Amino acid sequence: MNRKAEARDRILRAAIDTLARQGFAAATARAIAVTGGFAPGVIYYHFDDLDDLFLAAMRYTSDQRMERYVERTATTGDPPSMLQALRELYAEDVATGHIAAVQELVVGAGTSARLAEGVRAEIARWEEYAETLLRRLTAGTPLEDLIPARAAATAVMAFYLGLEMLTHLDGDRARGEALFAAAEPLAALLGIFLPPPDERA
Repeated sequence: MNRKAEARDRILRAAIDTLARQGFAAATARAIAVTGGFAPGVIYYHFDDLDDLFLAAMRYTSDQRMERYVERTATTGDPPSMLQALRELYAEDVATGHIAAVQELVVGAGTSARLAEGVRAEIARWEEYAETLLRRLTAGTPLEDLIPARAAATAVMAFYLGLEMLTHLDGDRARGEALFAAAEPLAALLGIFLPPPDERA
């Protein structure tokens, strides 16, 4: 990675960290620069304005997490294993600040049509990914025709973002783990009826 790419990467990471820790309203050029340890003017050498930076930050963190999700779920076929994979991935989302930063960008999207368009595009990409997982889980089973995969994927994204919103309000990170734990019996039950795709007739 050359020096310009390294500098851009550093700015993006600082933007994500600032959004996650301080919120959208506080994510000024100065605050981001303090987080990253560089002068505020450096931001405008690499990005046209803060919207440009926020859009790039959204794509940056989304690309990184999407790569990780695809890698982790590539060979996961049965519901219990999928639930465990998603549980681990969600914990990573929390630990890296990804979900908090995304939630803040969703909030900030109300201030800029350009930012809103970019955020919507990234969320749509995640909806497509969720739809792919749902179709893979139900392919060749009675549920394939019963579950509207696209609508269910939208519901999954709404749940994911809504969970972070509630956590943001009360700071209760245990809520997410409790929900995954509550889903274990259902995943086990579904596992009986939905064996891995390579085991289906």
